[in-house]
Amino acid sequence: MASANQRLGDILVRLPKYKSQWELNVVSPYVRAYDAAVRNYDNEMKAQGERDRATAEMFVLAASVLSGSIMMAAFASTSVRVVAGRAIVRVICNNNLNRTFNLVAAANSNKAFMFALGAVLDEAKKVAGKQVTKLAESATSSATLVSAPTSVNYETRLMDFVRASHICTHEFIEGVKDDASISEADKLKVVDMTARIPFCNPPSGNSIDEPKLAEKMELLFYMSGVLDSDRLVVYSPAASGGTVGGMGRDNEYSRKSISQMPSDTANYPKAVAPKFTGKPFVPYGTGQRIEYENIGSGIRDRINKLSINTRNGPFYPSQNFAEKFLFDPTGHAQMVKAEQIISKLYNDARPRQLTDVRMI
Repeated sequence: MASANQRLGDILVRLPKYKSQWELNVVSPYVRAYDAAVRNYDNEMKAQGERDRATAEMFVLAASVLSGSIMMAAFASTSVRVVAGRAIVRVICNNNLNRTFNLVAAANSNKAFMFALGAVLDEAKKVAGKQVTKLAESATSSATLVSAPTSVNYETRLMDFVRASHICTHEFIEGVKDDASISEADKLKVVDMTARIPFCNPPSGNSIDEPKLAEKMELLFYMSGVLDSDRLVVYSPAASGGTVGGMGRDNEYSRKSISQMPSDTANYPKAVAPKFTGKPFVPYGTGQRIEYENIGSGIRDRINKLSINTRNGPFYPSQNFAEKFLFDPTGHAQMVKAEQIISKLYNDARPRQLTDVRMI
């Protein structure tokens, strides 16, 4: 029977193959799907006369919700605090990443480390504590940050993340192999542990349906835009009339984005009608209402198409030609549905365990 060191040496020989499988079967097709999604999204936004919002946060949003593996989730967790500029995107990313790591029982604060060693971390500390401590410091210092909204940037950053995890796993196994103070029995325990290390369990074939993933990503981008379209407006009716009982324009005092999700009923703002005071020139106090930015009929058509294609049904109610241009149907129902679609996309794609790689 082969010794523990021989078996550890065999694992070291296989690590480059694992790295290539992660790159070939996850990284490259994921980035290509993202590139197609952003290109379609960008074209729609430009056609609608909107500014380009395909920024760096879009990739982290996709990786947070449509992860498919602990590798993508771990990568996103190292980047979200840096690149997610919009409050609602930070909420979506953090909520879904926290759920992913909680559901796979990955409680370690260093999420990047979870891809390299995963659930064996606590066990490894018992038999090779010195190597684990050294690697924890290494994994922290090599955390990957996304800094530019280009596919080349994302691909190289993801490649770097896989390479850093490869080095981390390699150094741990090699450190155990070369450490004479670790007993043969404990080294054999480490050999058994490697079967549960996420890095050592790459998909053997392509785990990504690129056209379908591109549609899901593009729909996700629009859903984040819908959730970012609500505004809390503080106002009062003008003395000559206004919203409450007259024809004058309202006095608007503030208009700000809402960072709470629609499902957060305890904290999501509610409309409050201005109270009649009876004072001369200022007959009403201030109230508040929810308004929605009009994203445009062309984008609404695209959202409906993607929503149907991804088996979520029509997103907006049916409208005739004139209604599409005169009336934006976005309201609280669409906000709730956007959150539900994001949740469904997440649930379909999230890994069920640390070594799981979902077909997305």
